[in-house]
Amino acid sequence: MTKITRRQALTTAAAAPLAAAMPGISMASAEMKGASMPPKFFRFQLGSFEVTTLLGGTQTRDNAQSIFGTNVTEDEFAEVSRANFIPADKAQFFFTPMLVNTGSELVLFDTGLSPEPLAAALEAAGYGTDMVDKVVITHMHGDHIGGLMSGDDATFANAGHVSGAAENNYWASAENEGYEAKIRPLAERFSFIDPGASVASGITAVEAYGHTPGHMGYMWKATASR
Repeated sequence: MTKITRRQALTTAAAAPLAAAMPGISMASAEMKGASMPPKFFRFQLGSFEVTTLLGGTQTRDNAQSIFGTNVTEDEFAEVSRANFIPADKAQFFFTPMLVNTGSELVLFDTGLSPEPLAAALEAAGYGTDMVDKVVITHMHGDHIGGLMSGDDATFANAGHVSGAAENNYWASAENEGYEAKIRPLAERFSFIDPGASVASGITAVEAYGHTPGHMGYMWKATASR
């Protein structure tokens, strides 16, 4: 049996604090932090415009193949999903309205599924709902108009509202629950426009019918930033 001398014991004890401080030597397990959440906003410059994308909510939906990959077999869909490290039975949706600062106006494009996460994302980005000058709706599916109202009140109380005339005409006669809850109560705030109309300085409505009967795109020409 090996005997440890008093000198050896003292030397070992003195070296212990140094060993703990040395890189690469772990004295305790680090706490698991869990997966990070997606950021609430992302901001970038586009010419003279400042653009902020906002995370206006997220939602998981079952039966992913009923939404994507309807033209392939179930086995092929599962194989491709597995190869890309995504589940075959669920789809994760992210709703990302876009805020454009033209220098003279704050223009919000679409409003996500509900007002609360959109308001939180705006606040994280440094804005309040009362600062938005104009709300522009590309089309009237629920995940684009859902944030327009908080209860019985307009979410963006100081903003003018804009959408396509053809889009509004379709949904106004469709007996659609979302339209009746989110658009019709705000009808007096809305301007319904045709393709080619200007919605803000340098931003023009463009016909993009198909996804919905009156779907509108919005094209802007920003001047170079200085």
